[in-house]
Amino acid sequence: MAISPVTSQSRKIYQEIVNTAGHLIRKTNGGLLTIEFINGSVIYFKSCEQGDNVRGFTTKNSGILCVDEAAFINSDFFYNICVPITNVYKSSIFLFSTPKYKQGLFYELYTDGLVPGSNVTSFDWTQYDLSKYLPDEVLQLYKSKLPKLTFQSEYLAEFIDGDGTVFTNYKECVGATQSLNTETLYIGIDWGTGSGQDDTAITIGQQINNVVHIQKQYYFNDKRTRDTIEYIRDIVTGYIKKGYKDILVIVEKNSIGNVYFDLLRDELEMLENNWNDVVDWRDEISLTLQTFNTTNKSKKRIVEQLCTLFEQQQIIIPDDVKLLTQLSMFEAKINELGTVKYAGANGSHDDLVMSLCILISVLWNFSDD
Repeated sequence: MAISPVTSQSRKIYQEIVNTAGHLIRKTNGGLLTIEFINGSVIYFKSCEQGDNVRGFTTKNSGILCVDEAAFINSDFFYNICVPITNVYKSSIFLFSTPKYKQGLFYELYTDGLVPGSNVTSFDWTQYDLSKYLPDEVLQLYKSKLPKLTFQSEYLAEFIDGDGTVFTNYKECVGATQSLNTETLYIGIDWGTGSGQDDTAITIGQQINNVVHIQKQYYFNDKRTRDTIEYIRDIVTGYIKKGYKDILVIVEKNSIGNVYFDLLRDELEMLENNWNDVVDWRDEISLTLQTFNTTNKSKKRIVEQLCTLFEQQQIIIPDDVKLLTQLSMFEAKINELGTVKYAGANGSHDDLVMSLCILISVLWNFSDD
């Protein structure tokens, strides 16, 4: 059995083995992600996302359990679900991963394997000559382009302190925020496809005394297009009723964002034309809708801006588990062209992070000062 943190990673490994070992394969099932070989052996591909549905399997005969990206597997899942799969026949367990933090399951097992007499054996592949796969000149290129912690973890294979390979110090920025209706209210929106997929994320915040105060984040993936637009309109209306007179809404305008933008623009224009139904001081209200075009270059800029705000503690964020998790899982990778790509690790979502980045994109000049 091969287990990965997310199903998309399991499917990727499944497909790579199918493509590579076709002449040795008797039968495959792309729905269940199983491969049966001509000698009768079978590989089952599972993920942590399946939870208790992974229970009930047993690795038989000389079977093994492989856990990919084990640094992203939590201890409860490993000991309560993975280990029992191997108990009956005392099968071997192999854990593979890029090292991450000096904590958690993978770090603990790796350090156990360095102790003489342990029943765990640890291997550090950086002790071998890997220049065939990563020449020194390429390594130096990555070092010059990547955040320091990302480079240490991904390419030097070092366990690191801290909580994320891109964003550091963000836990120290969790706290109570201020809210002043005399200051501009910023609303950053990252659109999601809905239907149970990635979230539409909405971040509300202000800049007060040179510190960005993130007051609240909304996120959902169960609303239709029209419902999403009306939901945002109601949020804006609610803040207007609280006395906020200067509101800037920044929305992503890529792919599906074009459709959402047009609908939201029309909805906010109707709201402006009917201020008197909301408040009795319409002439004082300034409601601006601004777009953000997400490219690799613009994404890099706003992500690094957020990094700076965290490092300089010029931002306060809410104690939201989902946001903190996404910040910890946010990574920088270099593609085959040598370009840095920022995204959530191993298929994890980054909607809340991007909504936050889109909001602070309008504060770039402030951050540069």
